[in-house]
Amino acid sequence: MIEGLPTLDDIHFSGKNIILRIDINAPIVNSTILDTTRFESHIPTLEELDGCKVVILAHQSRAGKKDFTTLEAHAKTLSKLLGREVEYIDEVFGNCAINRIKEKKRGYILLENIRFYAEETLKRSPEEHSNSLIVQRLAPLFDLYVNDAFSASHRAQASLVGFPPVLPSIVGRLVEKEIKALSTALKSNDSKIFILGGAKISDSVKVMKNVLTRNIAEKVAITGVVANYFLMLTGKKLGETNEKVVEENKEGIDDEEMKEFLKKYSKKIILPVDLGVEIEGKREDVDINEFDGDGRIMDVGVNTISILAEEIPKYGVAVINGPAGVFEDERFSLGTFEILKSVAEAEFSVVGGGHISTAARMIGIDKEMDHVSTGGGASIRFLSGEKLPALEVIKEYWEKKWSREIKLGT
Repeated sequence: MIEGLPTLDDIHFSGKNIILRIDINAPIVNSTILDTTRFESHIPTLEELDGCKVVILAHQSRAGKKDFTTLEAHAKTLSKLLGREVEYIDEVFGNCAINRIKEKKRGYILLENIRFYAEETLKRSPEEHSNSLIVQRLAPLFDLYVNDAFSASHRAQASLVGFPPVLPSIVGRLVEKEIKALSTALKSNDSKIFILGGAKISDSVKVMKNVLTRNIAEKVAITGVVANYFLMLTGKKLGETNEKVVEENKEGIDDEEMKEFLKKYSKKIILPVDLGVEIEGKREDVDINEFDGDGRIMDVGVNTISILAEEIPKYGVAVINGPAGVFEDERFSLGTFEILKSVAEAEFSVVGGGHISTAARMIGIDKEMDHVSTGGGASIRFLSGEKLPALEVIKEYWEKKWSREIKLGT
């Protein structure tokens, strides 16, 4: 068990029929999968289930997007990484899929993109989802449901919350790994620093509130558009272009509340002292007190980078979420890359999902981190102290139903 969640260690699964939810949503261009990181993260769970009949549910993108496509290429990629055939079936619960699942004795099947079916994403309770066609058609074919899709577990969708009410349900090795690492980031007795950046201001605010009001973190360093927002709260004028970017990313945050928050925790919050600005096509590092709003802010400045490079390694735990700037542009990658290197020097280092994970992989620093999360939104929710619906429902039904029935051998 981990944080009240049953794992593969808590149940006898050898030779069982298992329905497994994973997240292999990946960037795709011209039918080519560009990044297999998420695929690789599920291999330990898939290998451990060798000898079972494993039917896999997954999604790719969402309706209306250019990369909303079938999972045929995903099955081929999984087969290559796993070293075993992962059979692809181009439907989820039709007669063809049902019959093939029944025929299969052992091995792996990947069903079609679960989001091709509208009921997957309907807003329903777990109990309502358990009565969906997806669950009702598939559940009777299996002994066990395994959720290994940490990065999707903040969503209350049919394939994520609909099976635990009707099937014994546990979490896979990836979910277990994520929970252990993120729990360490929040609960360790070691000193902690959180470095929060990127463009999603509300995400960083949620994490900041959680770790500061609960005395989890000694320091929070702010970069990216998030830092620009807080600099504006202190009265800094950043120019029309930069202020517009901030306004577009505030997402309903109460300025007055955050001014009070900044005042209360000013000794724990580290703001940039200079900025990396694009002026006439070139990078210029400008002191915050000298910046007149002329030019677009694209990174934190070199003095800020130096301050953080000295500060971050002092802490036992360092957690980074969100880049410091537009790291895809080499002129403004310095802040993100150098701060990542400093995070790697901490005794225990955690990289949140999304863009910052991509940045870590770009420079190969991901191998030096203790944990690189696969989950963007899920990681943010966890670090914000919020519950993840797909994990809570497993915990709930294990406690009130499955643990007793399994112990009784029913």
